[in-house]
Amino acid sequence: MQDVLAPLTLADYTFLIGLLKSDVNFVDNHRLNTRLIAVEHDDTPDNRRALERQIERELRYLGSADLAYAFRYVTGQPPGVPFREVVLDAAKVLKVDLSPLGTDRELVERLVEDYATQQFASLSPKQQREMLEDLGVEQERAAAFIKKSAGVFAVPALIKAFGVVVVDGLIKTVVFGTIAKIIGRQLANRLFQMLVARFPWWVRWIGPVAWSASIGWAVLDIQGPAYRKTVPAVLYLGLCSLRERHG
Repeated sequence: MQDVLAPLTLADYTFLIGLLKSDVNFVDNHRLNTRLIAVEHDDTPDNRRALERQIERELRYLGSADLAYAFRYVTGQPPGVPFREVVLDAAKVLKVDLSPLGTDRELVERLVEDYATQQFASLSPKQQREMLEDLGVEQERAAAFIKKSAGVFAVPALIKAFGVVVVDGLIKTVVFGTIAKIIGRQLANRLFQMLVARFPWWVRWIGPVAWSASIGWAVLDIQGPAYRKTVPAVLYLGLCSLRERHG
């Protein structure tokens, strides 16, 4: 999953670790914090690789049952499930029909795009229009596009109609709204506040619309504490990858 982690910045590491940390399983909070501090104090390739290996370890651990993880560890096998399996499981939880073809990075990008457009399509035409208007699209233009689309939406068509900036905003609105629903508003706001003063660019990238998203598309029924970690993490990794691709 090296290609998936490549676009991450210090702010991204900080947010991602905030999603992964836990006091009730085998996630190594101490090592995550230690590796993060090392990168913050001395941002070298070696320190980044050490942090990224630790993040990968935690994601792969969370994707496997504790007993299976322990068995693979004591028998000398690579512990945890492959990252690709973590992504495909996240897609199933989110009810996205994700093809397993492509690189890990292509998978997380497609998951985010397909999930965002799927959730946008599930909104009423009025909610769809309001979201587009919040992102800067004129009311008549938004209404005409929604009517013409007849409930079928795809990222290329959205980009052609409104440009990358609007589509990125739409995807961020859906993704951050979903993350906040999964992890809870209290933790989401705590993570946000932690990053506000330290990383102004991160806050500008998210945008006020995305973070304050309260559109009621889903009360997500995420079963199992591991999924409440892996699903937000995978969505966030896909979002970071798209950020780099769209420039």
